[in-house]
Amino acid sequence: PMCGVPYHAATGYVARLVRKGYRVAICDQIDEAEPNSKLFRRDVVRVITPGTAIESQLLDSKRNNYLASFCGAGEAMGLSLLDLSTGEFLATQFQGESAWSRIQEQLEVFTPSEILYPNSLGPLLGVVADQSGMSIPVGTTPSEPAPSPATQSATYTPLDDWLFGFDHAEGLLLSHFRVKSLDGFGLRDRAFAVCAAGAAIHYINETQRGHATHLGSITFFEPSDFLSLDATTVANLELVSAVDGRPAHSLLGVIDETGTGMGARLLRQLVLRPSVRLDEINSRLDAVGELVRSTMKRDKLRRSLESIGDIERLTSKLTLNRATARDLLALRQSIEILPRIRTDLEEFSAGLLALLRDGLDELGDVGEIIATAIANDPPATSSEAGMIREGYHPELDELRHLARSGKSYITSIEARERGRTGINSLKVKFNNVFGYFIEIGNAHKDRVPSDYDRKQTLVNAERYTTPELKEYEVKVLGAEERILELEISIFSQIRSQIALEVRRILAVSQALAMMDVLASFAQVAAARNFVRPVLHEGDELEISAGRHPVIETLGERFTPNDLRLNNTIDRLIIMTGPNMGGKSVYLKQTALIVILAHMGSFVPATAARISLTDRIF
Repeated sequence: PMCGVPYHAATGYVARLVRKGYRVAICDQIDEAEPNSKLFRRDVVRVITPGTAIESQLLDSKRNNYLASFCGAGEAMGLSLLDLSTGEFLATQFQGESAWSRIQEQLEVFTPSEILYPNSLGPLLGVVADQSGMSIPVGTTPSEPAPSPATQSATYTPLDDWLFGFDHAEGLLLSHFRVKSLDGFGLRDRAFAVCAAGAAIHYINETQRGHATHLGSITFFEPSDFLSLDATTVANLELVSAVDGRPAHSLLGVIDETGTGMGARLLRQLVLRPSVRLDEINSRLDAVGELVRSTMKRDKLRRSLESIGDIERLTSKLTLNRATARDLLALRQSIEILPRIRTDLEEFSAGLLALLRDGLDELGDVGEIIATAIANDPPATSSEAGMIREGYHPELDELRHLARSGKSYITSIEARERGRTGINSLKVKFNNVFGYFIEIGNAHKDRVPSDYDRKQTLVNAERYTTPELKEYEVKVLGAEERILELEISIFSQIRSQIALEVRRILAVSQALAMMDVLASFAQVAAARNFVRPVLHEGDELEISAGRHPVIETLGERFTPNDLRLNNTIDRLIIMTGPNMGGKSVYLKQTALIVILAHMGSFVPATAARISLTDRIF
């Protein structure tokens, strides 16, 4: 019914609850107590849910944390996918009898941690809410497909149907993006996608109690924009997780040589959604090729990238006012590396690398703000003193001096007053009732200066104060409190100032992520003897001495093999052989090589000509 945890350890408890699918309301004091009152006004300042978590303790640095939202009626449905921690915001919609199954397919691929839906669609999902507020999948009738295994671990969150209404959703999105029309986002005549996205924004605003300005855009996508991989294919090819549970035995596990969380997340996205645009693929292959040939330059670039923090996920903390001084310090340290990365890229000529280099904002002004204002070793939270650098704010420096030099200042007053009055027993003391005072024994009452004001009479002594002591008392007694109050105010202003540049920071993080992925592709290709594939718009699929990219890493002897397929005389291959003879390996190897090529990666073979492919079954 009731339990308590230490506030400084709350994050760990919250993490355990959220991982179990609970939504956790955070309440805090929101203003000072009224004079002569011990009552403090408190309110819910945030609700943490599986799909809206931004704390590193709640997230996997190598994968996105999607909040999904879907709605629709009959043969038209919309879907949005939002990662609050990175600012990614996607939407799509489907028409026809297969609309619901296609929504399910996308949920299986994106594996969101939380799914929003209208109350009226609960029977379609087959979910009920338990007493904790969680929505739990239950058995459904044969005509109502149950949630797939890929989404059964998600938290299902029902919302009132009106939140998915078009007028409400469109108004929210227009207000959020500060535009007069959603046409520029590709959402014209895509009402169901708008409804799903608008409900997601409403949920973010309600749970975060703030405006997530780092969600600066929304991208409409068609599944046909990527090589289509359904959940069954993803699982059977062990693209992102292996049957034995060992990450190193999946395709992602064996090709991930990224050095940043941003790069690792982008790589995972490319594995699950390879490109089908020939120009895009070839631009990546050109960059990878140059990086493969330049071993020392590649190593230098990778070392620089490994020093970069996860600045993409920092953006959400900035805009939601949850970044700490240590977060800003980490941002500054990453910014200091950007000029070095730009220099590293100067030596490359591939078009994509040149584009990334020329567009790399070094964020010097942002770094300067942090370097000037934030201390080198700030506290862990933004509610403790010690965040602001000495010399940044005169009043703060004066208060700190007062707090540090209090004892020596009191000693100097005591020595001076003894000399002035000739009373060697004079003492400057302090208590919580009277504050600072001068105490003089009754034997010396006749030598008390006229500028002393009597404060208290004791049996054997009198206590006095002076204008100087009164002034000092006001300063010292309020110094610590004022220091904290002032630091929080200054830090809040600095954080808000940096938050204005969040779109620039996001653009930098996206460029760094792509550099990291390209360097990872090159590292794998160089270490594992991968070759550049030739992609084309014909119908020939030809692989010479192809290899399975995962099995060859397991230390077993692997026999390379060839493949030739086309839409004329070589449309079908019949494979025969004993159990454990390699038939499935041959099938999966071909699919993995095709996927790698569409990602823009080199492939495990001596040569490969691969036709653009729209789907793998």
